[in-house]
Amino acid sequence: MEWLPVFFQQWSENALTFNEPTTTEKIDIDVGQLMTFFSRLSTPLQAVQPRVLSFDPWDVAGLKRKEVRNSAVLAWLLDPQGSHGFGTVPLYALLASIRTAENQTFPAAFTRFCRVRVESNPNGDSKNRVDIEIDADNFFVLIEVKIDAFEQKEQIERYCLEAEKRATKKRRWGVVFLTPQGRQPKSMRADNPHCVSCLSWSDLATRFEEPMRADFRKTGAVHDSASMRQMAAHSAFCFLERMRNF
Repeated sequence: MEWLPVFFQQWSENALTFNEPTTTEKIDIDVGQLMTFFSRLSTPLQAVQPRVLSFDPWDVAGLKRKEVRNSAVLAWLLDPQGSHGFGTVPLYALLASIRTAENQTFPAAFTRFCRVRVESNPNGDSKNRVDIEIDADNFFVLIEVKIDAFEQKEQIERYCLEAEKRATKKRRWGVVFLTPQGRQPKSMRADNPHCVSCLSWSDLATRFEEPMRADFRKTGAVHDSASMRQMAAHSAFCFLERMRNF
């Protein structure tokens, strides 16, 4: 798109000389080049479309840095059945983050079903309340969300034990420790370090962004008349911006 700034610069310079025509000289317009210009312009316009509105619904909802509320929105974004309209795109971006060099065998997708729950008590014990639980047919993931709260004693170790128990031998399991810095947890089982993924909010937002924008550009032409789709996508991208500021 290097030609775009030059185009507008030349346009502005020529605009200063636009006066009443003094001759009847015919001006030839290259229709082919004009059509090429507008076809190239459509892609960047679609890319910035979610940012056009300055309205942030999460600011009105009072999310701020409240972990419970932000966990609920993150769970909404990770749910393949969520009303955000991105389907499995955010969830699969998270799974790609878990599927690291140390954990290459973790599934990249679910095969039959996937349920995402927020404020879950996997074993019924309120002391082991987990922020987000992702229960699929071929994997089981627990996400511990931290923004300002401190890590509880043996918290991640307890989550590892619970996830391993729930997954049994039939499914892969993992625990995601999501913090502003992406730091290592203080409590982690020494025999399962590859099962704990330490991510920062900003890093996770970056991992979500590219595939989500690609999906939005791809489906935009089909759903450009659906205002609800536009609103949902705008809400999702607004949340990514908030994630970068934690």
